[in-house]
Amino acid sequence: MSFKDREKTILEYLRQNHEAKIDELCAKLFVSAPTMRRDLKALADAGKIIRTSGGAIINNVGWEGTPQSLREKEFVLEKDIIASKCLDLINDGDTIMLDASSSCLQLLRLLSTGVKSSIIVITNSTKASFVLEKTGIKVFVSGGEASKTSFGYVGTLAEEFIRKFNADICFFSVSSLTRDGKLTDNSVAENQISKAMIECSKKSVLLLNSQKIGEPLLNTVCTLKDVDFVVSETDISDALGVYKEKLV
Repeated sequence: MSFKDREKTILEYLRQNHEAKIDELCAKLFVSAPTMRRDLKALADAGKIIRTSGGAIINNVGWEGTPQSLREKEFVLEKDIIASKCLDLINDGDTIMLDASSSCLQLLRLLSTGVKSSIIVITNSTKASFVLEKTGIKVFVSGGEASKTSFGYVGTLAEEFIRKFNADICFFSVSSLTRDGKLTDNSVAENQISKAMIECSKKSVLLLNSQKIGEPLLNTVCTLKDVDFVVSETDISDALGVYKEKLV
């Protein structure tokens, strides 16, 4: 099969499924992983797709990321483990910031059980108030433009709101950690919120599923040297290099 034929099949599959992993595409087109990586690189260079951690999505106009409604259904067990580890980093009386990622939403759900009640939460997540409504946790939620792909507020109003506060610790997630230590994502608007939270917090915590170690995406949020802790569901110290002591 020629590259043109593979290109047509790849793009059609991505339009139907929104995203795909390399092994899925390899199985569909009966090609090796190196061949598929070359094909995806060529399509990404042509602006037809956007590379994700271990796969690709179609480059639709206005695309900001995989919808959170889909992300919430992925790697649920891993997110539970990550959220549980994060609890050890939160002290009674802390003011914490959380972004609108599905990983941080899982942490909010764990906090809703009452394990840490004397804290203050500052977030851009539209779901935070609902999740924490039956707890004694005080919640401040930013306004702003509602993201089309996440249950979160973005834009200037949201960023200005976040910058009005000072937090003890913030929690955020990205779509990819590169081998050279860059934390990257495809949603520039949401990344601006994460950057503001990092700058307004004494400590910052990256919530990272081990599946997200891979190729660089559109926008760099920060680097490993800019965060204090990395929380994953498994041992990813090899991927952290000289920053492996930050792994929780």
